[in-house]
Amino acid sequence: MGVIVSKYGGSSITTADDIERIKKITADDGRRQVIVVSAPGKRHDADTKVTDMLIALAQSKDDSLIGKISERFQMLSPGRSCADLEQELSRRLSSTLSQPAYADSLKAFGEEACAKVVAEALHAQYIDPKLLFVVTPEFGNAKIITLSETMIRASIPECTLCVVPGFYGYTPDGQIATLSRGGSDLTGAYLASSLDAIVYENFTDRSGILAAGPDLVDNPKKIREITYREIRDLAYLGFKVFHPEAMGPVERRLIPVHVRRTTGYPEEGTYIVHDRLSDPARPVVGVGYQNGYCSFSLERFGLNEERHILGQLLRVFQAEEIDVEFFNNAIDDITFIVREDQCRAAVSRVAKKLYHVVGDDAMVSFQEQLGCLVVAGKGLRGRRGISADIQLTLAQAGVNIKFISQGSQERSIIYGIANDDGRKAVNAVYDTYIR
Repeated sequence: MGVIVSKYGGSSITTADDIERIKKITADDGRRQVIVVSAPGKRHDADTKVTDMLIALAQSKDDSLIGKISERFQMLSPGRSCADLEQELSRRLSSTLSQPAYADSLKAFGEEACAKVVAEALHAQYIDPKLLFVVTPEFGNAKIITLSETMIRASIPECTLCVVPGFYGYTPDGQIATLSRGGSDLTGAYLASSLDAIVYENFTDRSGILAAGPDLVDNPKKIREITYREIRDLAYLGFKVFHPEAMGPVERRLIPVHVRRTTGYPEEGTYIVHDRLSDPARPVVGVGYQNGYCSFSLERFGLNEERHILGQLLRVFQAEEIDVEFFNNAIDDITFIVREDQCRAAVSRVAKKLYHVVGDDAMVSFQEQLGCLVVAGKGLRGRRGISADIQLTLAQAGVNIKFISQGSQERSIIYGIANDDGRKAVNAVYDTYIR
């Protein structure tokens, strides 16, 4: 009998009723043997996530927050004493670990405590990530090391219900290190891959993956089926449902992912799969948008003839620890698109270094407040004129395109636009190709 790995996001674990719901879902299929949990999320819009409370605790060291955090776990299991959780949290607060290991040890507490409470409620086995995940010592952005696959297979008991905290692992020298925010998705994906699961269920507060962000489009459609690569494209630029790195582990083993709503069970959500049949009449599966970009453009006669010029220019950004997200080039001009938050204090310095590479007779210009619109769908591949059609759609909506980026696989097209045009650009594409 194969295993189903079920991951519950923070919005799915906020009250005792949520625990009862998880119990019923788990009991509905005996193959649901591995449960991954996040820290409790918001109960309402004005609420604070437990992880954010723990970050505040690490920064302020205000021990009055311990009681407030403990109350959140008391709500999950009203009859349970949380003295053990408070004691462990106090111990970590008084730890002499240096930053950023200190902050990670506190941040990870939300998942650990939640997993222990859920395991007790479900009469399941709690499994410490120390037995499962070895991660790099990049605190706050740790990566799972491949040795973890062997550890997972050795430590997850067969035919036994178990609960695993998401979001963190242990460095080779035994320190807690967290993955990037939302990393519980990655925890579940890695478990599913290592155990060759039948399916990886990702329970959220949404009915599935929507074809556009509901903050930009009114009542967007739910996508029934989408490929790993399509969701990777959309997740990278604005889709918040699934951690963008979580596709890697499940794609390697061709394990389907079922994104579904906890409160809507047994309603089906969205399946993320290796491949799917596409509708020729609907080449676009989803449209995403993210702002916060800027660009450096260079132009000089004869630039294309210079050997190794691209490498020299990229090293300028590397020296400033700025990641180049995309670049576009034509004859004797090239544009580098980067994130504003990475170069906020370095614009003049980068421009000066670029001039040093290309010469004072070049023109280096900087443009801020850009956004990236991604139009994705396997149906785009080989479809003649589709990019021109999308450009016309945007032009008719009054959106000026700053740059275009498209890979050789023709799976998605990225359009650079002004921040202020984001909403109308998304709606124009959605209304034309999806609605």
